[in-house]
Amino acid sequence: MLTALLVDDEPLANERMRGLLADCGGVNCIGTAGSVAAARKALETLAPDVIFLDMEMPGGTGLDLLPSVPEGTQVVFVTAYEKYAVEAFAAAALDYLVKPVNPERLTETLRRVKRFADLQRLQPTAANEPSPGEDDDDDSVAIPAGPGGPGESGPGDTIHVRLRHSRLLAAVTIDEICWIESLQNYTRVCLRNPGRVVIFRRRLGEWEGDLPAGVFARLGRSLLVRTDAIAETEWKSRNDKVLKFGAGIEPLVIGRLAAMRLRDIFDGEGEGAP
Repeated sequence: MLTALLVDDEPLANERMRGLLADCGGVNCIGTAGSVAAARKALETLAPDVIFLDMEMPGGTGLDLLPSVPEGTQVVFVTAYEKYAVEAFAAAALDYLVKPVNPERLTETLRRVKRFADLQRLQPTAANEPSPGEDDDDDSVAIPAGPGGPGESGPGDTIHVRLRHSRLLAAVTIDEICWIESLQNYTRVCLRNPGRVVIFRRRLGEWEGDLPAGVFARLGRSLLVRTDAIAETEWKSRNDKVLKFGAGIEPLVIGRLAAMRLRDIFDGEGEGAP
């Protein structure tokens, strides 16, 4: 059973969340807190699987609590304000729920929390971890996405990437990825809901090994694109084509060779280019 800490300055909001979690089942609420300070105190003795955390509270915001979150605990922000979504995901939150919380949306969040808790058990023990200085040029450790190992994941699975200077894991749901662009040892990853581009210290080949087969297409040495996410294409110039993925999502400009490769992919599917 998952364990949860509820942090909201409105007692009724904590009670509502407790009721929603009870309806979902499989979650034990082991504590509540009404401020960042109270939550810090609770975390001195508690290590829940997940914290449902309000953003705006007296004496600070939910973001102020993140340095005190134990390793292995995920954070789900629960707030009435959508404007904080980008900040929340940039801080490696697992999810972001808008009040009033939709029960079906909460069920999906809990599925992701459980997935993360299961993955935690797959992490190497301290005895098997690299010694200080080993792999010192790598800022992240990736946990495989799919239950069957690399390449066997599904669109709903999540890839977790540990950032060296964070106690949290950045969670990336495969279905949220529109495109991935290589920047040598780094990659720019375009995500939706909300639309944003995040830079990870992770090579393109590492992403490709964790992505489900047949969903993402290699359009060149430096680019992976989810073809079924493309909403529209448009030639920007003789040599540049723009791929659009919907409102609020950063479009992608590709060269002529990549555009020809994309055309061949769509022709091979019998759909024609969009």
